[in-house]
Amino acid sequence: MLRKVPAMLLTAALLTGSVAATAAFAQTAPVQQQKISVTLNERPLAFPQDVVTEDGVAYVNASTLAIALGGTAAWDSMIKSVLIAKNNNYALRMYENSTFAYKNGKEIRVPAPPRTTTGAVLVPLVYVAQELGAEVTYDENTLTYNLQIEIVK
Repeated sequence: MLRKVPAMLLTAALLTGSVAATAAFAQTAPVQQQKISVTLNERPLAFPQDVVTEDGVAYVNASTLAIALGGTAAWDSMIKSVLIAKNNNYALRMYENSTFAYKNGKEIRVPAPPRTTTGAVLVPLVYVAQELGAEVTYDENTLTYNLQIEIVK
């Protein structure tokens, strides 16, 4: 009987550990989500990274979005901020992990901060697109953000 007690304790510990490990993995495993797409004036707008959503906010590559809407975007690694500009009369500086920002030199709060990833800066799609002059709608059935803007060449 004494030999069976350690064996039962070991078995119980192994079972408990595997259940705990399974539960921990289930909590940290990424949830597979459907792919979100973006169109600009009814044409697909391709981004180098997939659209990322977090807390109901869709994030896209800052440079790709800004250029598509007639602007520019640049990351400042010294102060960890992205500067989005358009037509020499609009400038938005957003800071990593902060809703504090500057719009045309005036302090503002943005609804969601930019995020950095390997080789890219992601910005909130709807907010930045609207700031750059686009009308934004979302089709929940097709998971598509539709951007409309008059492109001046």
